[in-house]
Amino acid sequence: FTAISSELENEQVLPLLLRTPNGQHNLGSNRDKFILEPAATSLEVLQLYEFLGMLIAFTLMQQETNISLNLCSVFWKHLAQQRADEVDLANYDESVQKSLFKIVHIEDEGVDEELFADIIFETFSCQLSNGVEVEVCDGGHAIDVTWGNRVRYCELVMAARLAESRVQAQAVLRGLNQVLPVRFLSLFTSKEIELMACGTPDIDIAELRRHTRYGVSLNPTDVHILILWRVLESLSPEQRALFLQFIWGRNRLPSSDADWAGASMKLHTLECSDPDSHLPVTHTCFFSMEWPKYSSEEVARQKLLYAITNCVDMDADATAEGRANMAISVGVGEED
Repeated sequence: FTAISSELENEQVLPLLLRTPNGQHNLGSNRDKFILEPAATSLEVLQLYEFLGMLIAFTLMQQETNISLNLCSVFWKHLAQQRADEVDLANYDESVQKSLFKIVHIEDEGVDEELFADIIFETFSCQLSNGVEVEVCDGGHAIDVTWGNRVRYCELVMAARLAESRVQAQAVLRGLNQVLPVRFLSLFTSKEIELMACGTPDIDIAELRRHTRYGVSLNPTDVHILILWRVLESLSPEQRALFLQFIWGRNRLPSSDADWAGASMKLHTLECSDPDSHLPVTHTCFFSMEWPKYSSEEVARQKLLYAITNCVDMDADATAEGRANMAISVGVGEED
């Protein structure tokens, strides 16, 4: 199913899947994930979604068969008949989720009713993942967002965004139901269904190493770099996926050299007086990491596992440190 998965995720081949806004704008998590195309409503395309549902059903019935689809959590919750929430929205459009949260709690920013009218110029409409503007209620384009109705506005936008691909998801369910009764899916969580259908994304460390570049004055044979590779090789598939999420905002590597499109992991040394007291620093926008000169493999593993498990905030790249890292990355690219 590998070739099928690759074609499904190629928007030039099939109009079924769309890169998430996080991926389109290179921010937040799950940048390699896809959602169902909200505008795909023709009979022919809906039949293709039904075929996708049949493929997923086959993978659920045959343990040795997986389909490597990078679909965001809201899709799997549709299949499991679970309610999606703001966390699922953030998983594919973090910018909008954060904006809605700030509008609801805007008084925490020192904004009162009078100031609100001077800084918020929204109407009861929103932009879907494919860029199409839609009303979130009847006559929404003519209704201004005010201090008094802002919470209702955010609720409607949230609902509209989480349901934007519901028609397509229902088509997938129809196809799945032709092979496997969908009522059984409610016995599992969305994560369990995804795991059964797609398997655990394993990161090929040799492939990652082949697509790695090293910063100025850094050598691939330096002791702390060799320690890094040994630690990565010792990780479980789940931990490797967390590492890739930590450094690149993705949980799977590109499936072919062409899909890498010139991207590479960039490694730099984190210069500090006491390396064992520091965590590695990553810059997801640049797919890069500053790695301390840890004294041992045991310390390095402990620090890395803590970082990939607990340090999940993205997009601190707009800091002075991030901009400096960007300059280093550009310099590395010019050397190649």
